[in-house]
Amino acid sequence: MEELIQRIVAATGIDEATARQAIGLILGFLKKHAPEGPVGDLLRAIPGGDEAIAQGAADGGGGLMGALGGMLGGLGGAAGSAGGLMALAGQLKDQGLDTDQIKTVGKQIFEFGGEQIGPERVKEIARGIPGLSQMVGSA
Repeated sequence: MEELIQRIVAATGIDEATARQAIGLILGFLKKHAPEGPVGDLLRAIPGGDEAIAQGAADGGGGLMGALGGMLGGLGGAAGSAGGLMALAGQLKDQGLDTDQIKTVGKQIFEFGGEQIGPERVKEIARGIPGLSQMVGSA
């Protein structure tokens, strides 16, 4: 986890606490919406990933955008994950990240994940969520 945090800090200029929150929010979203097998592999490959999810939910999962994401996420299917992706972006913006930083954090998580579980498994995650591959640059 610390290596991933440092990569994100270096790439975005955000502080470590914000990087940790962003990782937790993104991993939590992936855990909820992406294919279970590849995401499980990713979470096992990132030490402290589950703890970051719990912390991200506690610190950044609330507010109107969080409620909207919960409602849309509950719809299931493509509409739910796409709505959840918009809510995730709102939560990350609430943490102080701009659009470019959000994309960079996502790319860093996917690059790190690709090094840990292989690029094809990471692509399975991205393909499982409509709009995600365009956002993080995975195919």
